[in-house]
Amino acid sequence: MALAVPALARKALPTVLFTAVVVAAALWQHEAVSIGTHTLLTADPWWLALAAVATLALWPTSVCMLRGSIPAEPASRKLFALQLAVPAIGLIPAASLLIRMRFLRKAGLSRSAAVASMTLLGVAALVVRIPLVAVAILATPALVRRTGSQPPWHDLGARSSGWWQSAMDHPWRTAAIATAALVVLIAVVSAGTMTLQRWVRARGGWRGLASRLLHARTDAEFAWKSVAATAVRPSRAALLWICALLQPLLMVVALWAVLHAVGANLSLFDTFVVELVTVALAPLLPSPNGVAAKEITIAAGLTAVAGLSVGVAVGVALGYRLLTFWCQIPLGLASFAYLSHRRDI
Repeated sequence: MALAVPALARKALPTVLFTAVVVAAALWQHEAVSIGTHTLLTADPWWLALAAVATLALWPTSVCMLRGSIPAEPASRKLFALQLAVPAIGLIPAASLLIRMRFLRKAGLSRSAAVASMTLLGVAALVVRIPLVAVAILATPALVRRTGSQPPWHDLGARSSGWWQSAMDHPWRTAAIATAALVVLIAVVSAGTMTLQRWVRARGGWRGLASRLLHARTDAEFAWKSVAATAVRPSRAALLWICALLQPLLMVVALWAVLHAVGANLSLFDTFVVELVTVALAPLLPSPNGVAAKEITIAAGLTAVAGLSVGVAVGVALGYRLLTFWCQIPLGLASFAYLSHRRDI
């Protein structure tokens, strides 16, 4: 147990470092953050209540979606506690997947069946979101024209020319940056190669790995048959796919309500465009569990696409993320403690 704390601290280090960077950026843009905070504090409580109701509706849909992807019958209260715990534990990279895997193993699924169930869950969410994001992207130019805003890429050519000219004017600085980037790339590739070699040696070398992969393939085929049999059952399929569709739509309603709470009367469809586009762009910012990445992309999207002022956009992003993520962290930690006490993870 004494060694577990330093290991946990090392896993949480990316979250801590990224949070420090975000805090520094917030201090740098303190005026926009101050205006956004004041805007949120003076928001209409009835619209915020509607956003809270939409957020609460996400909880049963996530539970039903998970139930529709697993060939087991765990208690609903345990599934509910698991889905509450995932966002909080997800602040540690890869921890949310591990906690779900441990829960499913405790529920009686094999490792392959648990992986197959998690894959089915992810595929359902992805298949539903791809057409929604495509519609939002196609509608973005029309929204930009209506609001008269300038997208962030409107002067990309000029900025690229300026960067290139600056690089040519300072060749030694450019060479130093390129060399440092190359050294970092070589170090990362070397570390990854060494880690892969140690992982293979720990599993009996390449010959042993081949036999293990063959055995894993057999287990995976059996697990997929079990999960597929679950997925095609009408009741399970309805839970999985309907709730996969409801979740992004409820997120849109929550953002729409927060917008109206601060006096930004964006239409529901325009909110759909902004929310889906920003969700698609958020993973481009490397942050654990989207910490601050979604706040940044939502604020940038509302400013660049919907034409809102920076202060209002920051207030909306803060309110939206407080309701849909940050306020749930204490409940998630309590749920994690409950599941650990019951030895369900």
